[in-house]
Amino acid sequence: MAGTGRTGFTDAALVRRLAPWIGPATDAPVGFLDQLSAWLRWTDAQPLFAALQEPIATPPCASDEDPSPDSARADSQAVLGLLTRALTDDAPWREAPRPQRRSLSSGWIKPSAAAAPDAVAFDFPTYRRHYVALQQQMEDRIAPLRARLRRVLALQSPELARLAALDAVTERLLGEPERRLLANLPTLLEKRFARLRAEAEAAEHATSDAAPPWQPHFQQELDGLLQAELDLRWQPIAGLLAALPAPAPSDPLA
Repeated sequence: MAGTGRTGFTDAALVRRLAPWIGPATDAPVGFLDQLSAWLRWTDAQPLFAALQEPIATPPCASDEDPSPDSARADSQAVLGLLTRALTDDAPWREAPRPQRRSLSSGWIKPSAAAAPDAVAFDFPTYRRHYVALQQQMEDRIAPLRARLRRVLALQSPELARLAALDAVTERLLGEPERRLLANLPTLLEKRFARLRAEAEAAEHATSDAAPPWQPHFQQELDGLLQAELDLRWQPIAGLLAALPAPAPSDPLA
């Protein structure tokens, strides 16, 4: 889709982040079309052909309830802002430190260092719940937005209506395989968590010194993986937004 800036599957930030965890591939690289063929069956060719070749009906007249291109852009920015804030603010390890409490005998007491968010240790189920919850937020927000953008495009012109139809077919055919792959990310995270913990325990055993904190590093990796997943999920939205008619220039005298 024009305007997304996609150059290839292996160029995705999500793939680059996962590559060091998985290790180098031993098999010969597989071409993009070969990878895509693993997701599609021969029966999927008919709806794709129809979206590309069959005549597109004249777009229906827009009603007062239909969003305009400008409102669609604003909605998209709002959804992206909400999801970005969720990725940065909703993690339990970024909760604000507990406020100072007052002691009847000695006055104000500062929270102990053990209460600081970056010093709290978590088991992996906490991370899994956090990751899965944010994945669900992405799914719940992005899928309806994508449908609204298709509606806006279909109202603009027959050409853009064809693009909207093609995007709908693409989402229907490729959405489920993509969801299955993304659902595997918490399992990869669990393996990464176990590896970092084992390395820290081995280092502590070898030196008889306290190992440096490894969970903050894991938390940074988890944050980066979530952001890369959001970037990947957002690419179809970016493509649809790029296809919208450009905003009309504002009247400087208005």
